[in-house]
Amino acid sequence: MTIRRFRAASHKDAMRKVRDALGDDAVIVSSRKTAQGAEIFAIGEGELALLHESEDAPSTPDFSGLAQQLLSDVQDMRAMLHQQQGEKVPDDNRKRLYRQLRAGGYSDQLSRQLVAMLPSQLNHSNKTFPEALKWLQQQLVARVSHQSNMQANDWELLQHQGVMALVGPTGVGKTTTTAKLAANYVMQHGNDSLLLVTTDSYRIGAQQQLAIYAELLDVEMHALADGDTLDALAQKMQGKRLVLVDTVGMSQRDQRLAQKIAALNSEQHAHTTRIVLLLNAAAQQETLDEVARIYQRIAAESELTISDAILTKLDETARLGGVLDTVIRHKLTVQAVSSGQRVPEDIQVPDIEQLVADSLAAEVSDSMLAASEWEQSTEKLEPSHVFTHGHLIQSSMQALRNQIPHFSELVQALKQKELPESWQNTAFPDELNMIRWAAPQPLQGWNHLTPHLGLNKHGLPLLPPVMHDSEAPVLPDMALAPVQLFDYLPETALLDIFSEHQTGWLATLNVNHKVQSQGHTLVVSELVKKHGIPLSKHTIVYRGERRRLELTVAAAESDQSQQLYQVVYGELHGGPSKNPIQRRYWMMDGHCTAEQVVERVRSMMQLEEYARLTRFAWRAIDKQKLATPTQLALAGALAAVAMHVEYHSAPQFAGLRGELLSLSGKRGRVQGDKLVPAILHVIQAYESLVAAGREVEA
Repeated sequence: MTIRRFRAASHKDAMRKVRDALGDDAVIVSSRKTAQGAEIFAIGEGELALLHESEDAPSTPDFSGLAQQLLSDVQDMRAMLHQQQGEKVPDDNRKRLYRQLRAGGYSDQLSRQLVAMLPSQLNHSNKTFPEALKWLQQQLVARVSHQSNMQANDWELLQHQGVMALVGPTGVGKTTTTAKLAANYVMQHGNDSLLLVTTDSYRIGAQQQLAIYAELLDVEMHALADGDTLDALAQKMQGKRLVLVDTVGMSQRDQRLAQKIAALNSEQHAHTTRIVLLLNAAAQQETLDEVARIYQRIAAESELTISDAILTKLDETARLGGVLDTVIRHKLTVQAVSSGQRVPEDIQVPDIEQLVADSLAAEVSDSMLAASEWEQSTEKLEPSHVFTHGHLIQSSMQALRNQIPHFSELVQALKQKELPESWQNTAFPDELNMIRWAAPQPLQGWNHLTPHLGLNKHGLPLLPPVMHDSEAPVLPDMALAPVQLFDYLPETALLDIFSEHQTGWLATLNVNHKVQSQGHTLVVSELVKKHGIPLSKHTIVYRGERRRLELTVAAAESDQSQQLYQVVYGELHGGPSKNPIQRRYWMMDGHCTAEQVVERVRSMMQLEEYARLTRFAWRAIDKQKLATPTQLALAGALAAVAMHVEYHSAPQFAGLRGELLSLSGKRGRVQGDKLVPAILHVIQAYESLVAAGREVEA
């Protein structure tokens, strides 16, 4: 930890220096007047994280307690920084966005997930609130699966061939929506290939209402008798391109609902039956959530799937957040939106960007509950709360299993407290693109060697990690992977072999390392200064923040052969200071392109925290009393999963990061030391659900 001293002629000027050097997140340790003016001791907020890694020792102060105390004062210190400058203290944008979401009808759970992911540079500034709101809109749009950017004749919903049944509670607008879809279908495909079917024998006039529309469209229509299945109309359905079914409206709690849904499962059209759920946008979010959950479950029991939705009554709702929240939660694809009674005009392909913008336009003052909810503690989920979050826990576990190969084996190993047989060898996983070779010495204050890692084509860690084995060590070999990264500088002979066979490599250098260049021996910093060529600037994610990466390359020579190398100097920029926040030197093969330089450096920088995260994960599972090799392998695997989740750029990982932080009660920037305990917590919570015999919703 580094505490810095700032001196100036006045307290105000000293505070300005603190702000310029350390940013708005600075923590003031102490301040006093001096003969020359004022003196302030301050620390950057990022430095506080290092306190948590201090080894416990009876003779040293309780730094973890000090860290907690300092962290609790961060907000006050930030406010003081602004007040000393004579400025108004800015609102917390996370709080403002949370209240905006709740005012728009979104659930507390989703609202907290989203605001927890807000980048820190968009928080604590009135000037950045429009950008924060734009960021929030983008996050919501990315989470809503929908049909968009389509012309009327490309409407995917109307291209379906087979049975399409509209389901939903009473009064949601199924009959009118059936007529709207039928009219649009006739305009595209004609009336000969369409059959209308109604199963509503309960509501007075329901069949007559659809019959009127059928007569106007000159479309054949039949009513399905109560208790019959669609197979009873098999002869009528022959030769029809689309069979559009208007079902009876029933409460999601009606005991007869299962029977009505099962009647839609036709043997003749088993593989072409499509169930579309209609959701009333004017209904409460809790009601919509229950409707979607129960309808999806009952459909699954009848071997049917509900993955499509049509949003109705948009013209009657004041808050759109509830229905969009339900769509996100239950992974429904919005196929259409309806906002009126006119046939066929009042049904359209959804404009999700506009819907999201409208949902965030509600008056925040209307949501008094949101203000008090925000003040509630966001502690980690207690066991008694696990069951109420079962869907989100299962969703997170399913995403981890689907997106990260061999994650299920990690879960099983944690449960059984022993490694799978396939993890007990020293072979790298399949589909390698790069290997990251760990340093041959442990981190300071730790007695274990960090595992080696295989990386995929995106530079992300693969499972399982490879342990150091003194009896049968895994050694760098050009046959293992096309690119190999080193936390240390290997022997020159090995690098010459790699370069000769055009195996890509990159190795970390000490700032004082000396190289040969044009017959002279130069320190790498001097080489770059004299002969360096700058590359184009790039943006990378580094420890939860987007940073600007500036690279400079210079040619060097092997002192034992004629092989050419490249020395790379990198600077990471970001934050309020003009000085780089990180400086690094590397050496790599001489035939590497500029794009490959950036790819390898990005992977190397992002993987810098792997050793620290492995040690962090080791301590997190230390109470499980595992054998040392098992504990080290599982710690390395947890760290690898955390980094995979942290740095994957796919949209689904953005949602997964938010879910993990929300379930574990974490907030702020998404970093590995938050994701490791979050992943462990989700695994344990899921096991609690399974052990309790509680059904986990799919």
